[in-house]
Amino acid sequence: MFTAISAIVGLLGSVLPSVVRLFERKAELNREIEVAKIQYNIALAAGQNQLDIANIKADVDEGESLRSYDDLSTDSSFIKALRSSVRPVVTYALFGMFLVVKGSAAYIMVKTGTDVPTMIQAIWDGDTASLFAAVVMFWFGTRAYEKSRRYNSNLAPEPAKKPAPVNLNKK
Repeated sequence: MFTAISAIVGLLGSVLPSVVRLFERKAELNREIEVAKIQYNIALAAGQNQLDIANIKADVDEGESLRSYDDLSTDSSFIKALRSSVRPVVTYALFGMFLVVKGSAAYIMVKTGTDVPTMIQAIWDGDTASLFAAVVMFWFGTRAYEKSRRYNSNLAPEPAKKPAPVNLNKK
């Protein structure tokens, strides 16, 4: 009996270190997997950041190319001022003409005894609102459009090709 117990204890004594090493190796592999997941998520975030930077640089380059028509290689400040004032002068002239037409219509309506709500509805109609929206969007809409596009692209669902980050809490 003592011999059998000694044999079992001897067997357990030789197998036990191997079992302990097996559990240690398993824990080591789990740590390596966790590190690999963290490195993957970092690489994924870095790639997304690089893509965002490239998109922002492209937007800046596009804006600069759109405004490059104002850049003259001439030294004449008069020519530069004249060339850069074309769009504002045309806008001011059209706005002045608009004020004259609408002001004249309002004056005639007041002289004929039209009440104020009817006069306002006649002067500020859908076409007038559309015209003002077009002018404001022409002068100020590019930035608002770009901000809106960026905001909406952040709300859009992720593309199917983009890999999802690894969940570290899931076992």
